[in-house]
Amino acid sequence: MKIISLQVSEDLLERFEKVRKQSGFSSKSEALRDSILKFIENHEKFENLEGYRIMTINLVYPVKEPIADEISELFYKFHTIIKAVSDWRIAEKKIETVLVVGEFGFIKDLYHSIAKIKDVISSIHEIILD
Repeated sequence: MKIISLQVSEDLLERFEKVRKQSGFSSKSEALRDSILKFIENHEKFENLEGYRIMTINLVYPVKEPIADEISELFYKFHTIIKAVSDWRIAEKKIETVLVVGEFGFIKDLYHSIAKIKDVISSIHEIILD
């Protein structure tokens, strides 16, 4: 196995250790391998998608005007695939759920544009209709 080096803040390491112990991992390496695998699986599942899709994009970010302006510009640019936006403000954070419908290539472009914005945490989920 290869060895990798990782620098994290003291706070992040303390939080990681707490969750690692609660989750039953016997070592940091075991927990990090599991996390890396889940990270890869999460990103790979959307790698080969194509065609018409119904998805949600979730965002959490600090309530700051420059971030909100950047997100608003993206929503305007991709307005043809955005069908609904729900948002909540909790303390100094804004939480948004965006319903998008259309060709996956456009949805992926929107998601990647959102993911590039500093201080924005985002996730994407497919809605499957039976």
